[in-house]
Amino acid sequence: MQHTNPANQKKAVAVTLIIAAVVIFILSGFYSVSSTQRGVIATFGKIKPEVIEAGLHIKIPFVQTIHKMSIQTVKLEENAPSYTKDIQTADVRYVLNFDPVPENMALLYSNVGNNYIAKIITPVIEGVLKDVIGGYNAADIVGNRDEVRKSVERELDAQLPSEYVRNVRFQMVNIEYDDAFEQSIVDKQVAEQKALTAKNNTIRIQEEANQKIITAEADAKAMQIKASALTANPKLTQYEAVQKWDGKLPQYMLGNAVPFIDIPK
Repeated sequence: MQHTNPANQKKAVAVTLIIAAVVIFILSGFYSVSSTQRGVIATFGKIKPEVIEAGLHIKIPFVQTIHKMSIQTVKLEENAPSYTKDIQTADVRYVLNFDPVPENMALLYSNVGNNYIAKIITPVIEGVLKDVIGGYNAADIVGNRDEVRKSVERELDAQLPSEYVRNVRFQMVNIEYDDAFEQSIVDKQVAEQKALTAKNNTIRIQEEANQKIITAEADAKAMQIKASALTANPKLTQYEAVQKWDGKLPQYMLGNAVPFIDIPK
């Protein structure tokens, strides 16, 4: 019966562990970057200025660290409190879309970090909204919402760092004022609608009256012309009677005269 040498057993285990460690070491040096990402590589914490493109890459295990950053369109939907020019509170619900600049992701990570949205994007949005909203009275914002939106978008495009973001698009989803002001807007709209209805009724009544006057004047003029004609030619009276006669003789007549008709001899 053969006995396994303990020393050989330990040696085999050690060799296995070494091989496994080498395999793990080698495999840990491979990494991939997807098409919607850019990689940022740091060697002992120092950021390499060039970005890593999509694909399979190799790094030095335990020496180099890879940070993957999305280059997909970013959509932010948040609320931002502001005050109007006439000191009305305005809680703005907005949507901001922008595209990160892929070739500058390493610079962005080095200067700002992966949490760049909270650090440099959101503060700019809130500041621009306060400035733009603060330049309008609340009622003017209600009536010129798209103008306000365009003003905010222009300011964001100018103030957001162009080396990091591009294609800035801004939308105002909703603006909430305090209850008292919103009720005053409703009351004003109702009053304007009633005033418009009353104005339209006045115009309609005036137009109907004008039409009646025109009709009356036309009838009076026609009567005047007819009266003048009858005065100038009395026989027109008989002619008018004949035109209106239905051809039936009266049931009772005095004498032998046929009414309305004077037959010339």
